[in-house]
Amino acid sequence: MCFEPAKRAVCLVRSAQSIWAADCLPANQGRASRVHSLIDAFGLDKLLVVKAPRAATDDELARFHSEEYVRAVCASASADSEEHTDASHDGDSDNGDNDDDSQGSDSRDFGLEYDCAVFDQMEQHVRYVAGGTVCAARVLVGGDANIAVHWEGGRHHGRRSKAAGFCYVNDIALGILALQQRFSKVLYVDLDLHHGDGVQDAFLHSNSVMTLSFHYAEHGFYPNSGMACVEGKGKGAGHSINVALKRGTSDTTFVSAFSRISSILVPKFGPEAVVLQCGCDGLAGDPHKIFNLTPDAFVECLKLAVAWNKPLMLLGGGGYNHADSARCWARITAAACGADVSADQNIPDHPFYTEYSPAFDMGVDAMLLQDENTQEQLDETVALIESLKLGG
Repeated sequence: MCFEPAKRAVCLVRSAQSIWAADCLPANQGRASRVHSLIDAFGLDKLLVVKAPRAATDDELARFHSEEYVRAVCASASADSEEHTDASHDGDSDNGDNDDDSQGSDSRDFGLEYDCAVFDQMEQHVRYVAGGTVCAARVLVGGDANIAVHWEGGRHHGRRSKAAGFCYVNDIALGILALQQRFSKVLYVDLDLHHGDGVQDAFLHSNSVMTLSFHYAEHGFYPNSGMACVEGKGKGAGHSINVALKRGTSDTTFVSAFSRISSILVPKFGPEAVVLQCGCDGLAGDPHKIFNLTPDAFVECLKLAVAWNKPLMLLGGGGYNHADSARCWARITAAACGADVSADQNIPDHPFYTEYSPAFDMGVDAMLLQDENTQEQLDETVALIESLKLGG
């Protein structure tokens, strides 16, 4: 296979402000700083163009999200900030005032509880995550790069009017809509351990967006969807494809599934642009410990996607071992730039160096875990997708 990313212009979307806003997310506190510090430690920032995003406006958020949800997120964030400020002062409160109860009820209506509880700086987090992905889309639309990278994006569970699964905004849907200002057909590919349900639902009725999700799916595992191989409704029938993989999925199985299925769907659908969500909670070192992947699998999938020769957006997603997430996304960034950062390469000195003990290299070791997928199951999935006739 011919892979010549060095001939492609790569843009990395980030700024000190956008990194800080991403670091505020409780589920991934500090992850963005670690990712970009490692990217810079390898000198990869010298091989690409860095573009600073701006915070998304209400109107930009409302291209996908409901105006009511946008208002609720902003109001809840402001109320939470004021509550923390008030709590720092001594004094009596008016127990007869039920505004807090009303605000709490509104927050719950929009999913702002439990795994998506309100937190300090939530509004800035939402605006910069969305603004960064829209910025990456505009880079591709304007022809300023062939690959646009935004590691703080990839929040694939968010709904139009509800937060879900640590995702307070569906930046991916916003990015796809922005891409469609120039590219009429967009292929979205999701590599996260969890099903990309929010993106699938956003375009379930569309024949101009195909969603392809490789994930773990068992009853009771969040988001408890993505078990049917072929979905889609109306003119979008057949445009939502799910590849449910088993516990212990190895690099070999994952790359084989990606290669075989994408080689069918890319020519069949004919996308003009591609969005690749690189959620890395399927890494062997992730606390989930369900898939048994190393960064090698993600790099190989990236190479296959680059070979399609389409404008390509790379996004982040899940990943809860922050050192391993940084390893993975730094290696993908290097591969996109035509550089080679191998698993046995030593970690350069940088502010988070001590977090890479004990090996202090770029490797993520696979576990001694059985791959429960079978060749017969993969063959059946491939055969089903080969027989697919796209409507619309």
